[in-house]
Formats: sequence, structure tokens, C-alpha cells
Amino acid sequence: MDASAVDMGALLVVMMTASVAGPRRLGRLRRRTVTLVRPATVRVRALFPDPPRPLGRPIEEIARDAHRLGREFRCVPDRGSFARFEGCRRAYDWVLIEACNALDVDHLLGVVPPGPELDVERLRVEAVLDRAGLRLDGIV
Repeated sequence: MDASAVDMGALLVVMMTASVAGPRRLGRLRRRTVTLVRPATVRVRALFPDPPRPLGRPIEEIARDAHRLGREFRCVPDRGSFARFEGCRRAYDWVLIEACNALDVDHLLGVVPPGPELDVERLRVEAVLDRAGLRLDGIV
């Protein structure tokens, strides 16, 4: 017997039961079936736990922020304040750190103090992230 014949037979049984039992009895039968089946589904769900959830933000959001903050960091207005520049630099470094953590890339961005060493480390991290697949268009 093939699967379509079994499906048609089951459908026929359900339709016959519905027509004979009526809506009230069918509702009671459904509620009783649900109360009997629910404990079994709980046991089955315990055997198959939910997959682990990612810890951070989605990589798409991180990439979007990296593009935006990278442009702001690279294109500082001539008469911009140092506080604005420093805020852009820190925000860009933090999003690069987040990207490195998401892609499991080693970095020293949170360790190296501001200066030429940090600039070199930032360029290295941008290149490594680019090779890892996070395109930072026009930055590297």
C-alpha cells in the first residue's frame, strides 16, 4: 500500500468520525487527545534541545556599523573637534573588536594605547578581516 492510499484512508476515517460525532463530541475528543499527547511531546523535546543561540549581534549588523564608522573615522571634517575624532576612533575600534570576536580573529585593539602602534594594529586587523570575508570597502 503506498503513502497516498494511507493518507486517503486516514482522511476518510477523520471525516467519518467528524460527521458521526458532531462538533461537541469532536471538540472533547480533540481536547482529550491533546492532554494525552502533550506529555509525550515534552519528553521528545527534552531529547532534542534547542540549538545554541549566537552570543553577539549578527555579522551583517557588525559589517554595516564597520562600514559606517570606518567612513566617519577616515573622513573627519577639517574643523572637527578632537573629542569627535576620538569618539569616532573608539567606536570604530570597538566595532572592529566585535567583528574580530565574531570571526575568531586575534587582535590587540583593546590593549595597545592610542598612537602609531594602534594605527598599525588597526590596519592589520582590517586586512585580516577582509581576508576572513568581512569586506571593509575601500578601507584597506
